[in-house]
Amino acid sequence: MSSDSDKAEKCPVKHHPPSTTDKCPVDHTDNNTRSPWAHFLPFIDTPPASSPTPLQLSIERETSTIPRSVEGNWVYPSEAQFFAAMARKNHKPQAADMKSIVPIHNAVNERAWTEVMKWEAGRGGEACGGVKLVTFKGRPGEPSLKARWKSLIG
Repeated sequence: MSSDSDKAEKCPVKHHPPSTTDKCPVDHTDNNTRSPWAHFLPFIDTPPASSPTPLQLSIERETSTIPRSVEGNWVYPSEAQFFAAMARKNHKPQAADMKSIVPIHNAVNERAWTEVMKWEAGRGGEACGGVKLVTFKGRPGEPSLKARWKSLIG
C-alpha cells in the first residue's frame, strides 16, 4: 500500500477523509465532479503550463492619490481582485495579462483624477474640505448622453 504522500502526488485534490485506496475517488475528467467554479473559471482545474494561475497573482494593493469621501484615499484592486472582477463580468481574463492591465488601470484613474482636479480648481471645493471621490462606478452598458450623441454622428 502506498503512503499518503504518494497519493498526494497522484491527485491534486485534498480529500476529506483521506482515501485509503490508491485510486482517487474524484473523476477529474467528468464535468459533474469538477470544481463548482470550473464553469465560471475553467482554468482552475487545468491551468496553462506557461502562464500564471489566479492563485499565483499578487494580492498587493496600491493606495491611490484620490481622496475618499469617508476617510483616507481609495485603494486600487490587486491583480487577483482585478482578475476575479473581470471573470465575474464574463470578460474571459488571462492571468498573465494582469501584470500589465492593473498598472494601466491605476494610471488611467490617476490621470482622470488629475483632470477632475484641474476642472474643479477655483470652483469652491476647497471651502468644504477639498474635492473627494464618493464612488468609482463604471457603467459600460450605459453610455452617457454625450457618448450616444457622438456614436450617432459617427
